[in-house]
Amino acid sequence: MESSIESLRSRIRVPEGRSFLIGLSGGADSVALTLLLLPEIRKGTIRAAAVHVNHGLRSTESDKDECFVRDLCSGLGIECLVYRADLSGRSDEAAARKARFAFFRQAFHETGADTLVLAHNANDQAETFLMRLLRGSGADGLQCMAEEQETDGIRILRPMLELSRDEIRDALRHDGIAWREDSSNQNRAYLRNRIRIELIPMMEEIVPGAVRHICTAGGLIRNDNGALQDAAREMYAAAAKGDLLGTDELENAPEAIRSRILRMWWRANGPKLDEHELSSDQTRQLTELLKSERGKINLPGGYHAGRSNGFLHLTGPVRETPAPVEVSGPDTCFEGFRLTETPSEGNPGDGKRTQEVPAGFTAGCQIRTRKPGDRIRPFGSKGSRKLQDYLTDRKIPEPFRDRIPLLCRGDEVLMVCGVGAGDIPGWDIAAKPVRLTWHGEIPWMK
Repeated sequence: MESSIESLRSRIRVPEGRSFLIGLSGGADSVALTLLLLPEIRKGTIRAAAVHVNHGLRSTESDKDECFVRDLCSGLGIECLVYRADLSGRSDEAAARKARFAFFRQAFHETGADTLVLAHNANDQAETFLMRLLRGSGADGLQCMAEEQETDGIRILRPMLELSRDEIRDALRHDGIAWREDSSNQNRAYLRNRIRIELIPMMEEIVPGAVRHICTAGGLIRNDNGALQDAAREMYAAAAKGDLLGTDELENAPEAIRSRILRMWWRANGPKLDEHELSSDQTRQLTELLKSERGKINLPGGYHAGRSNGFLHLTGPVRETPAPVEVSGPDTCFEGFRLTETPSEGNPGDGKRTQEVPAGFTAGCQIRTRKPGDRIRPFGSKGSRKLQDYLTDRKIPEPFRDRIPLLCRGDEVLMVCGVGAGDIPGWDIAAKPVRLTWHGEIPWMK
């Protein structure tokens, strides 16, 4: 006679892969997941190990969870990896989740697994949806968890998202299978617990099947959000110039796409914080900055965003100074720019992007960014000036000044990419000049 757990197997998509890690807390859901995968493990269709993280948050109760998981895996003949977390005095869910995933990643590499399998169910999905709804999340948050995704290079599967918490527990009880209950799940100080204990039962009473309907809504939102994300990625690729974001392409974009592009830009170039996403208010401030001619706003991690010359740019607390590069040969690369040396085209050039100089002029020169003490003798001028004053007079926006490539000989600046030339010999076709050309995005030229 088929067991209740076995009857649930027809309701899940058995994960595809060769080597799995199973997140096993000892709770009902993860115990059921392990048993659902057990036939494939015993047949040798898949290789699997369980990973358990003891957060130590519930003293002896946490240790009993660990012992339960060890005994369960021993009885089933499954390898068990156990890690003990040090949360440095923190006890919040975010800290525990971060530590847990760090150990999952460690186990992933130690075992050579290709897939991490987690036991989230339909109720987890509905609870997450309602938590994010109450916090004012947009579509990115309301789409909730995916059955399959990749996070930090780790493939994650959640095959039990169609099963409810009650179905899973009823099946375990029917088959006489024990599990561990986390006593902290009854603490109503946590929003998720209040949603689980109070809100969802009330919703199910008002509309039977509420959990299922919420999960359906999350799936529809995921589909719609995916289409918007694809459109945003395409537009972002056209607007992003390294860590700069062109504003012309974004000003007339639909708000739903524009806000996604702004968050993509922040994720790609902002600091790697625990809470890396921008809030809705910060996204709104970036949108307002996008529509202004100039301005600056504060962002997390000591960063701020500004707009000038048709670009948004991020500035952090400290900008790492790139190492100087010696000019050698006909093509020298520096931080996304190139300086090429080609035959003369019969004119001196514009002094900003192109400049013709005598052959051999760049010997002993470097390309670098500015540093204290830099001076320039503007072309045609009799005296030298501080580079800072030179850039100010030419109205080069402050955020760009530390990223402008300079052709230098010692502390003397000979060419300022996109701005002008310094002490360059007068052009003479008889001197058989060569043409120097800057290649790359030069927004400060606008």
